[in-house]
Amino acid sequence: MNNKFDVILPAAGKSSRMAGIDKLLFEIGGISVLLRTVETFINVTDINKIIIATQNITECRDILSSIPQEKLIIVSGGASRCASVECALNATNSEYVLIHDAARPFVSKQLIARVMESTIKFGSGIPAVMISDSVRVAKSNTLVSICDRSQFYTVQTPQGFITSKIKRAFEMRTNDDYTDESALYLSFIEEPRMVDGDESNIKLTNKGDLFGLNAKIGLGYDSHRLIYNRKLVLGGIEIASEKGSFAHSDGDAVIHALIDALLSAAGERDIGTHFPNTSHQFKDADSSILLSEVMQILSSRQLSVSNVSIIIILDAPKLGDIIPIMRIKLSNILKTPATNIAIAAKTTEGISPDVVEALAAVNLSF
Repeated sequence: MNNKFDVILPAAGKSSRMAGIDKLLFEIGGISVLLRTVETFINVTDINKIIIATQNITECRDILSSIPQEKLIIVSGGASRCASVECALNATNSEYVLIHDAARPFVSKQLIARVMESTIKFGSGIPAVMISDSVRVAKSNTLVSICDRSQFYTVQTPQGFITSKIKRAFEMRTNDDYTDESALYLSFIEEPRMVDGDESNIKLTNKGDLFGLNAKIGLGYDSHRLIYNRKLVLGGIEIASEKGSFAHSDGDAVIHALIDALLSAAGERDIGTHFPNTSHQFKDADSSILLSEVMQILSSRQLSVSNVSIIIILDAPKLGDIIPIMRIKLSNILKTPATNIAIAAKTTEGISPDVVEALAAVNLSF
């Protein structure tokens, strides 16, 4: 491909469906969504420059300071997507143009290439994915007719066009009621050419779209010797037993393992650093309170617990009737449904009858 493309990224939206999160500033693996999107396009052959339409030019320049500035043009965006794209089109002088949602950071170079090839060959290229769910027509909360889903597709970006034609489509429009440029092109120019889209090329629209993107995994382990004249506390629950944990605090191996797993996932030092056994402050401390303090650390970083898996290794007493109570106790502290907390109990088959051990794995998300 010897022809040059400009890329337009409309980025002036207010992220109104993101519950207060600016999706373009949201970091995935330490890189903002906007920068990740720009970096995908910046090294694609035959892309001349990237034009970004935004309401905050200074902040945008700061985010993209690592990008060669000669490759960037940043313009003021409008009150709607159409207005923003039109502002960016005014700065375009390439033969072809790609228009891409700035909030689609997972676009692949393979998809970009397919769109560019179609645009050069047919004058346009629109990535689309066939709908897999059944489709119905509804009126007044009633399903009234069946549709053949093989005729229905969801469209994605980048969308490619001959620059002069898409500019003409914008000039001919009478309103901004177009959710993407393919609709505008279809209305005023001609039927655009479709190419295979990519299921992973999702658009970050709602807060739920961010779930799992920055999942953080943590592992924790703890063990205590069992001795007479000590209470046995596991998972925040005191359990009737002849022996209890020998420890500086209450010796709750389950919560100690869980704390280490949470701190590990958050990139923090271990439980001994935060709650040292050399401090009188934590003598016989209730580990549930320590866990609550760890949750405050996570909350300050906007991290929440997605799920927990715990294994308790103990010969006696049996824990089958206690585990459901543990799950409820931990659910209240971790602020996650008890269904997200799995606890299993194992024995040592008599190999270590005087030891209690716990292993914990956690998954955190933003």
